[in-house]
Amino acid sequence: MSHSVIKELTKAKNLLREGRIEEAYQIALGLKNMENFTTKEMLFYKLLKANLLYKSLQFSEANIYTDQLMQESQKQGDLLTYLDALLIKSFSNVMLGNISEGEDLIKKADNLFIKIKETATLDLRESESFLVRIKANICTWRGEIHRSLELNKEAFELAKDSKNKELISASLINISEKYGLLGDYDNAKLYAERAIEIQYLPWLIYAIGFIIDILLDKGDIEGANSYFQQISEIREKDKSEINDILYRYYKAILLKTSLRSKNRVKSEKLLKEIINTKDISSGGLKFLWIKKYIFTIINLCDLLLIELRITNYPEIIDEIQPYIQKLLDFAEQQHSYWILCETHLLQARLALISLNIREARQFLTQAQIIAEKYGFYQLAIKISNEHDELLKQLTMWENLKKSTSSLKERMELARLNEQMDNMLRKRVVEPDEVKEEDSVVILIISKGGNPIFSQSFEEGWSFQDHLFGGFLSAVNSFSDEMFSQGLDRAIFGEYTIIMNAVSPFIVCYLFKGQSFLALQRIKHFIDTIQNDKKIWEPIKKYYQANRLVQEKDIPSLDSLVNEIFIERAILH
Repeated sequence: MSHSVIKELTKAKNLLREGRIEEAYQIALGLKNMENFTTKEMLFYKLLKANLLYKSLQFSEANIYTDQLMQESQKQGDLLTYLDALLIKSFSNVMLGNISEGEDLIKKADNLFIKIKETATLDLRESESFLVRIKANICTWRGEIHRSLELNKEAFELAKDSKNKELISASLINISEKYGLLGDYDNAKLYAERAIEIQYLPWLIYAIGFIIDILLDKGDIEGANSYFQQISEIREKDKSEINDILYRYYKAILLKTSLRSKNRVKSEKLLKEIINTKDISSGGLKFLWIKKYIFTIINLCDLLLIELRITNYPEIIDEIQPYIQKLLDFAEQQHSYWILCETHLLQARLALISLNIREARQFLTQAQIIAEKYGFYQLAIKISNEHDELLKQLTMWENLKKSTSSLKERMELARLNEQMDNMLRKRVVEPDEVKEEDSVVILIISKGGNPIFSQSFEEGWSFQDHLFGGFLSAVNSFSDEMFSQGLDRAIFGEYTIIMNAVSPFIVCYLFKGQSFLALQRIKHFIDTIQNDKKIWEPIKKYYQANRLVQEKDIPSLDSLVNEIFIERAILH
């Protein structure tokens, strides 16, 4: 093994721990003659490159690159390198929004770490700290903020005596952010200040900015201005692209707090300048630009809505729309699914103040689909309950179309201020009450409207009863609208209908009460019947013969209905 190669690789590794990413990258770039590397040198080099990729936020590339590294390290029996590659791959997947994949990988890494720790004499606290931090990130994605806080504190305790400034600083910043999410501003500020003391340069200006955000949330504008001076001083010493953007961003945010319209105009101008800035490539600092770009757009939308509230000029809504589209595009590109959900909620509320109720419902449906797909369950419950509430208020909103209500009045009814507050401050979603619905009827019909299977759970429902006839009429009248508009529910008197097309059938569920658990129930029902040949094949035969399935014709179907809609076992 070449002493000079190992010396250079070790130097690059230590530079990464200090946060000097560009210098580490230059060393890696200089090691071009890899054909002369020994096997161990090659693994060391490739692990360095994997670290550079993820610390430069190239998560897709890191995810792919670690596959080869894992194979080679496993082949060489180098379990420590394999563990590090596994951790990077898990972290990259979590950052890409692939939470289930990231969780599977971290479980594998956890088991391997226990195996290595039992025999290794090396200090593995840094690897363990990273492992615990990834677990904390997964908890954050799941909305388990208290658990994430505990894990981040554990990650800090493991890292605090090491020389790895990145691990220490990241843990402190994460702890600070979790306290911020929970509304504990004092502790949030305390841990952000401790992160500043570490002097990990890639996170330093971010930590100062986070304190400004905290102080503004508390209404301490004077204190926020004091910390802004520190950002100004850093910018004077280092006029890099990212420092300039962060300087302009916080200057705009502070101007935005002013009651004077001329200062808000200056704020708007600065925010628009940042939005029009091309993507930067400042290595590991790029993540700062990504976060601030998102919140730059949100703050600009907030400024425009303030203007809308003051002026009552409807054309301002049209001015906001392109920025909302930028926010959607960028959030999707960066896998910021929480922002996607909240932006669809913003779109729904803007549609309501424009009295476009159908469009508002479409946005709510899109938001819930994303929230459920990526594990934001508390947010999904909140969105579902809001959709239910809107259905109850349909008459009120329809009547507003005929009235001369002002935009300000409609903004209040649509709770637009509340939505902007949620997006700007990114608070933990307070758990909404979730109640089980009262099942009434589960029905499978052909697309022509002929019943194939029906099970009622409430007395008074039968094929002969006028209620059932009315239900079928409602299904026929709602189905085209729901499937063409991408909606997931409709109102039929005091009942709610959920319908899903499962070719060649439509599955309908009628119930009373909240929709969230009802939606989970019907999804499970559909998934099961499609994947169970003992149910799916007989249903298709009855459909082809134009016959109605009786209760005991398909025992598996009868048992499934009992399990899901009567015993409700799958949700407990």
